[in-house]
Amino acid sequence: MHSSRFVNLFVTSACTCKCIMCGVWGQGANYISDKTFDDTVEVLEDLGFYNFSLTGGEPLLHPKYFDYMKSLDRKGLYTNSPTNGTLLNEKNVSKLREASVDSIFVSVDSLKAETAGFIRHHPDQLHKALNGLKLLKKYQIPKAAIIVLSNYNIDNYVDMIIELDEEYDAPSILCFPDWGVGPLDKILENQPNPNDTLIPVFDRSRLIRLIDELLDLKKRGYRLFNATEYLLDVRRTYLGEPRRISCYGGYYILNVDWNGYVTACFNKKTPLCHITRLTQDRLVKNPCFRCLNQCFVELSYVAENMAKKRFWTVLDDWSTIFRALH
Repeated sequence: MHSSRFVNLFVTSACTCKCIMCGVWGQGANYISDKTFDDTVEVLEDLGFYNFSLTGGEPLLHPKYFDYMKSLDRKGLYTNSPTNGTLLNEKNVSKLREASVDSIFVSVDSLKAETAGFIRHHPDQLHKALNGLKLLKKYQIPKAAIIVLSNYNIDNYVDMIIELDEEYDAPSILCFPDWGVGPLDKILENQPNPNDTLIPVFDRSRLIRLIDELLDLKKRGYRLFNATEYLLDVRRTYLGEPRRISCYGGYYILNVDWNGYVTACFNKKTPLCHITRLTQDRLVKNPCFRCLNQCFVELSYVAENMAKKRFWTVLDDWSTIFRALH
């Protein structure tokens, strides 16, 4: 079994924001049941899934969120949640500490309040997210800022990483916006976006320039969690060069929705099956190059190297992660 396997468990579709790059909030307020949660953990643990990311929507809206985190911790599983930060008040952050959450990733799309409010459709999101980062530090909960790349922040991306590191003691994670702008072939062709409420497409030269700046930031010691090899693969893609990292969503990484249906990734919407019918035979290792989504492409790189016992490859590439989170 592969203990380096990862799962995004969507415990709710309810959210405090209506982000322009996300459609989950449009599904209404749905919540995973205790039975579906328990079935999911039991099945995936047996299949070697060790890393559980409880997500949404806004996961902290689920009334059993903290209970679920505690149950995962008792099993010795790694627990994480991405959050838009709007619920990271003193009470909730102290409960995160009590639940022994391993890490929390907070969305920060811009350090300009007006831009962040526009992207998230929540006027006070930036203030709450930054305050949440401070509270996570106070309660000694490992944290990072997730920055969804877009035309709204690409020119300020490097400055954001520096300020988040220096002023908020927060490492950053580049989140590539595949779910918002669609499959990779459409991004590369720079086709008009069919829905102008989604994140605009950016051109190749602009993206390549940013990747070069991010690689330089890492060399200078700033904490950007993305693996160097992943960033290089983004660069190779936009230069039209062969990619070196295969995505194995559906094998090393899965999505499980609040209703228990399992999908391989964000872009492949057809369910593999219901969680109660998921077996090792349904986890097929087919290499895919349709997108550059960090949650799947980068984690495939990590999982593949761990499965092949290439520990030094992962340690060398993710040394800043281990230093920051442990």
